[in-house]
Amino acid sequence: MADNKTVVRRLFGEVVNQGALPVTGELLDPEFEATMPTGSMNVDGFKEFVTGWRAGFSDLHCDVRELIAEGDTAAWSVWCTGTNDGDFMGIPATGRTIAFNSVNIAHFRDGRVYRHTGMLDMLGMMQQLGVPAGVS
Repeated sequence: MADNKTVVRRLFGEVVNQGALPVTGELLDPEFEATMPTGSMNVDGFKEFVTGWRAGFSDLHCDVRELIAEGDTAAWSVWCTGTNDGDFMGIPATGRTIAFNSVNIAHFRDGRVYRHTGMLDMLGMMQQLGVPAGVS
């Protein structure tokens, strides 16, 4: 059984930052379900989510901070930065940089993430991109 902190660090270090989508099979439970401001997603949806972010921000980097784990639960914050050099959520590339924080909670089963809830500052990020309020 993998250490839950290691799983979180790998999820962001390898999958989000490097785009190593095949690693999700090691880190996410087959019945994985995530709830994010953009909606709910399963494993395939998570892969699409990461692919979309990396397409919009080719230099996307997320730094896991304040990681706390106890039993089958972990909570952490993530500081993300990137340059919007590709289409993102239907918005053409702006060339602008973003920096935002997210807060996350995950539950684990058999060493893999089973349930995940993430809250990120979508409004702040859209403002940094110059997208008017109410448009996305």
